[in-house]
Amino acid sequence: MKHVIAALGLAAIVLAAAACSSGAAAPASSGPPASVDPNAVQISAKDLKFSTAQLDAPAGKAFSIVFDNQEGAPHNVAIYKDQSASEKVFAQEPFAGPKVVTYQVGPLTAGSYFFRCDVHTDMKGTLTVK
Repeated sequence: MKHVIAALGLAAIVLAAAACSSGAAAPASSGPPASVDPNAVQISAKDLKFSTAQLDAPAGKAFSIVFDNQEGAPHNVAIYKDQSASEKVFAQEPFAGPKVVTYQVGPLTAGSYFFRCDVHTDMKGTLTVK
């Protein structure tokens, strides 16, 4: 009986090792997952730059920001009342990539907001809510 249990345990280890070292890399995602809201605001980070300096969102409605961090450096998208960045409206912790994260932002009143990466403050832009 001990030999059967040992053989089963060894077989499980071999299968797990084979699965981990198959050499097949997962295909890179070229966009957000299929389940993402098609009306979501989309932005990416690469080479310490955002893909756009202008974002638009609906006034008075919660919305999603799909943020694709395409590099190993940690980034986030933080929204502030204005360029002074003294009054934060929305932010999550920075994360390293490559990774796609969907932020859920609560309703904002119409107006112009400032957004930036809190780690790399030269990465910035304007969020227009209308």
